[in-house]
Amino acid sequence: MHDTNVQLLKRTRPIQEVVEGYGIPLRRVGRSLVGRCPFHHDGGRPNLTVYPASESFYCFRCGLGGDVITFIRQLEGLSFPDALARLEGKPATLPRPINQVRPVRPYRTGWPGMDERACLLAAVDFYYNQLLRTDEALGYLGERGIERATIERHCLGFASGHGLIDYLRWRHLPIGAAGRVGLLSRSGAEFFAGRLVVAEVRAGQVIWLTGRTITDNEGRPRYLSLPGRRPVLGWEDARNEPWVVLTEGVFDWLVLRQWGYPAIGIGGTAVGPRLLDALRRFEAVYLALDSDPAGQQASTVAEEHLGPAARRLDIPDVKDVAELATVPGGRELFEAALEPWHALAA
Repeated sequence: MHDTNVQLLKRTRPIQEVVEGYGIPLRRVGRSLVGRCPFHHDGGRPNLTVYPASESFYCFRCGLGGDVITFIRQLEGLSFPDALARLEGKPATLPRPINQVRPVRPYRTGWPGMDERACLLAAVDFYYNQLLRTDEALGYLGERGIERATIERHCLGFASGHGLIDYLRWRHLPIGAAGRVGLLSRSGAEFFAGRLVVAEVRAGQVIWLTGRTITDNEGRPRYLSLPGRRPVLGWEDARNEPWVVLTEGVFDWLVLRQWGYPAIGIGGTAVGPRLLDALRRFEAVYLALDSDPAGQQASTVAEEHLGPAARRLDIPDVKDVAELATVPGGRELFEAALEPWHALAA
C-alpha cells in the first residue's frame, strides 16, 4: 500500500477507537487518553497514553510506543501487511469489545510474547463461538442457572477438541506458540477438549483460563487450568467496591456476578497471606465458602486474620452458592443470609 494511502487509512481509523476496540477503556487527561497497557502487567496506575493529535501511543512503564499499526502488530503478533489488513477490516472487522470477544494473557513464566498473546486471543474467540453452536454445553450451563448475558459478559466458551489448530492456521498464527502457552499438547491435542472454558479478564486482557467438564466422569478431573499462578476471579470488577463476597468455585462466582453482587472466586480454599492482605482493602468481606469442612476451615482462617471485617454467611441446606441458582427462591435465600449483617451494620 502506498504511504499516502496508509496515512489516509490511519486517519479514518483513529488510534483511540482501535485501542478501545480491543476492550481497553480510556479516559481523557488533558489532550491525551490513558488506560491499562496490554503489553505488560499494568496492575497499578494506568501507564498507557494515547495521543489522538499525533495518532500515536506510548507506555511509560514498558517503553513501547508507536502508531496504530505498531499497536496492532505488537498486540496480535502480525506482519505489517496483515496489520494494515486488520486496520482495514480485512478479512475480518476490527476485534469486537471485551464483552463480545476478548483479548489475552497468561504464561508459564511471566507474560507471554506477541505470538502467545495472539494465540490466546484467537482461542478465546474460537471457544466462545464453539459454545454458541454446542447444545450440550449450553444445556449444561442452563441447568446450572447460567444465563446468556452471563455467558457473553464473562468470556465463557467450550472446547469441542477439534478445530483450534485449523483456526490458528487460518489466522496465520504459529502453532508452536499455542503449545508454549499451554493450549495444545506436544501431540497437538487441545488442552481444554470437552470442557467449558472460563477466562479471567484484567485491563481488557485475559490473564488466565480454566476449563470444567460438562460430565462428571470418574477418574477425570473436573477442572484443568493453564500453567501459572491461579488469579482471583473477578478481582478487577470488585476491587473498588466497599464490600465483597468471597466464594470458592467458578460457578459460585458466576452466579453471584449474574445477580449483581461484587463477588470474587478463589478457585478452592487456599486463603493465604497474599489474598488476606489484598482483602484488607474492603470494609467487609462476606464469606460464602462451601459448607464442607475445608470451606468452613478456610472461613475460620479468614475470620482470624480479617477480624470484624470478615462476615460468615449462613446458607442452610446447600453445599455452595452455585446450588442456589438451581433451587426455587435461591436468590432470596442468599439475600436472607446477607440481611442480618446489613441490619447489624445499619
